[in-house]
This record gives sequence, C-alpha cells and structure tokens, in this order.
Amino acid sequence: MDNEETRDLKQIAEVFLLINVVSGKEDSVARKLMRVPEIRKVHTVLGEYDLIAVMEVERGFIKPAADKVAEILKTKVRKIAGISHTETLIPISSKVK
Repeated sequence: MDNEETRDLKQIAEVFLLINVVSGKEDSVARKLMRVPEIRKVHTVLGEYDLIAVMEVERGFIKPAADKVAEILKTKVRKIAGISHTETLIPISSKVK
C-alpha cells in the first residue's frame, strides 16, 4: 500500500498555518508551536509571513476537520505569546507523490 492510500485510510486533514510574529520572537514561537501535538512541522520563511506550521487533524464524522482546526487555533495556537496574526489554509484536494 502506498503512502497516498495510507493517508486516505486514516482520513487525515493537513492544514497550513501562515503566521506573523512579533519581531525577534520567531524561534520562541516556533518552539512553542512544536509543543502543540497536532503540529507536525514549523518552517521559518522569508516573505509576507514569518512561519508556516503544518498541522494534521483526523477527520471525523461527528466533528469535521474545520471544526477541530478552529478549536485548536482558539485554544492552543492563538494563545502563544508573540503571534500577531494567523491565516489558515485547509486544502480541498491534494496530490501526493
């Protein structure tokens, strides 16, 4: 079974968080983000945003992925000191090689 089939069976939603932080707090915020269980990767980037975090949540029949993402953002991510703005991207389809 290839990687794409395995991910489909697990019904994992991958979410991208584009994050702006207070100047000089990038490393501190990245470390705190990595403590959030659902966040799998944090990239420091150049451009309009300072960090990109990759979050994975399990899709559910009772609670859709978007609801889970919103809950994690409100209760965990946006409470991290140093974060000034977030933008959330939830892909509607993906291709995996």
